Amino acid sequence: MNKPLLKDRSFWIVAVTLVVAVDLIQLNFGIPWLQERAAAIRPAPRMTNMVAQARGGLGNEPLANLDYGKKTYPWQKPRFEPRILQDSPPQVVIVPSEYTAPSGGWGTGNSNGTIGIRMSAQYVLQSAYNWRTERRILKTDPLPAGEFDFIANLPTGSLEALQAEITKKWGLVANREMFRTNALLLTLDHTNAPGLRAVAGRRPQPANADGMQTLTARMEDFFVPYLENILRQPVIDQTGLNGIIEIQWPLNRAPGGFEETRKLLLDQLGLDLVRTNTSVEMLVVKKAKEGNP
Repeated sequence: MNKPLLKDRSFWIVAVTLVVAVDLIQLNFGIPWLQERAAAIRPAPRMTNMVAQARGGLGNEPLANLDYGKKTYPWQKPRFEPRILQDSPPQVVIVPSEYTAPSGGWGTGNSNGTIGIRMSAQYVLQSAYNWRTERRILKTDPLPAGEFDFIANLPTGSLEALQAEITKKWGLVANREMFRTNALLLTLDHTNAPGLRAVAGRRPQPANADGMQTLTARMEDFFVPYLENILRQPVIDQTGLNGIIEIQWPLNRAPGGFEETRKLLLDQLGLDLVRTNTSVEMLVVKKAKEGNP
């Protein structure tokens, strides 16, 4: 008489072997699938190194009359979204903007990519050449009129590719050159001023005091270009403040003259401005020579 199947030793050997084989197959196929799923749902890295923001559109406040109509490219948006540059397919494009205020009016970039909506030709050039200060630009030929939407986000060499696109579309090139010119030296006059202090590492922007705004950045990243814009000449930082600083500055302050700005700098920040004439690096924009971009 045959033994019952459950009491047959060979049956259990075969059964256990099959179970182990199935588990191995699930592990081999399941773990990679789980890894792929984890990668798919992992948040993308945040974009850093803002080059500039222009004419609003970056806050959380609602804006009326934004233009959400379909544009030529998916990255053309009426309002800044931090993921646009990194999520768009690699490309280099400059097109006349279809936007009008309040839509658009923003630009941003990192060390190998840049994007802007409803920006001037000068800003496109500044972005392509990673040039922060508009007061240090010399134009030997007029720039194209109007406003432009643009993007450059190749895996490598995006800014160089955008420079080549500027030459192709506008026939312009730019070079860094030293020029002797009138300038202002920004120096540290005294410490313990009420509106300036060093910050140990980046931290959340503190609340604004009455009538004042709080700015947290490196001196050369924001405040020097700001002074150049309101004083309309190059400002050379000789403060020795190399780290991140916190500045208390009047809110919505209209551009003032040299003496007014100098007094405010001394009283509020302990900084001084000294007139000088010296060599300053400028970005010189000119027509490209034919056959030699």
